[in-house]
Amino acid sequence: MQASQLVVPAMFASTLLGAAGCGENAVPLDANRRDAPRDGAVVDARPADAATADAALCAAGTFTMDGTLDNSARVVGGGVTTLRLAFAVSSDGKLYVATDDAGEGSDHFIVISATAPGGATRAAPFAKAGTVAAGSGPLLALADENDNDFAGWFRMEAGGGDTALTGASYVQSTGANGGVLEGVVDLTAAFGAVPTTIYLAAVPYATADAGAMVSAAQTPQGNSDGSVDAMEYVAVSLTCR
Repeated sequence: MQASQLVVPAMFASTLLGAAGCGENAVPLDANRRDAPRDGAVVDARPADAATADAALCAAGTFTMDGTLDNSARVVGGGVTTLRLAFAVSSDGKLYVATDDAGEGSDHFIVISATAPGGATRAAPFAKAGTVAAGSGPLLALADENDNDFAGWFRMEAGGGDTALTGASYVQSTGANGGVLEGVVDLTAAFGAVPTTIYLAAVPYATADAGAMVSAAQTPQGNSDGSVDAMEYVAVSLTCR
């Protein structure tokens, strides 16, 4: 099994501090600690090293959906004043993603693309304000609503609107305040094959209809224009063989 590699645009390298691997370099992740919560996006975490992530990201067995960060996951962005963003991948092509749960004032989303986001855009999920950069393939969102316990997977459609994705290929859970929104997606079911690279963003929006992005708390951090632009994703390699 080769080491998985974390690929991060240079402009975001400064946001990924510390180290999170296995063995003597491991950094314990405490999913239940928060420092002075603000709009559901203030957390205590030490994100992963910006250069590499080791083969521990290739998880054995199944992921546990209980609203707490899975032991196999590594935080690859965010923390303190922005949403954490964590992922793991299994050898059978399942992708695990997580971010801080909603419930402190904003709806939270993890946006996922298997192709590099470019000039194409989709309307923001759940009819929120702004747009989200898309690649040439499907654009998925894992959602957690602030005002209730709802969480679910959606495909963001090119013509607008979101299509719910259910069944064994799409599972999720959300924890109580201080926990995480987490989900597992079968990459072949979602994208037709297991990609070599996946693009991730954690995005909070004001909970009201047409609510604006809470730009100061998105991960990776962007230009505060209220939309998720093509460079406002973390790219991670899924090489796990």
